Amino acid sequence: MKDDIKNLYELFYSSVVTPYNLLENAKLPNYSYVNYYMGEDGLIAEMKCKIEDYQGEVIFYYNFDKEDKLEQVFIEENAAEKKLIYDRKTEQEYQINDILKKRMENSYNMGEAI
Repeated sequence: MKDDIKNLYELFYSSVVTPYNLLENAKLPNYSYVNYYMGEDGLIAEMKCKIEDYQGEVIFYYNFDKEDKLEQVFIEENAAEKKLIYDRKTEQEYQINDILKKRMENSYNMGEAI
């Protein structure tokens, strides 16, 4: 339970990854570029790279808020529509629900033991 609370705290208050962390990817041989530009809600890091076991290049879009906290990550394959692959709010809700589920299961199991 302690790890669950720690993970939830990090989802609410940490950056998860920062724009500065992503800059290092530009040095990797499978990356074509790492670009930064301002979006409506904050900085966007756009990164084009080749992925192992994939035929072409993909573009990742990391969307940060004004405090440089990662909010969402999208992937674009073969110039197709962007797909959401990470969303901070969805992950927060998932973690909260998982913790509540575990607490309910523990309460239920403790009730059975009596």
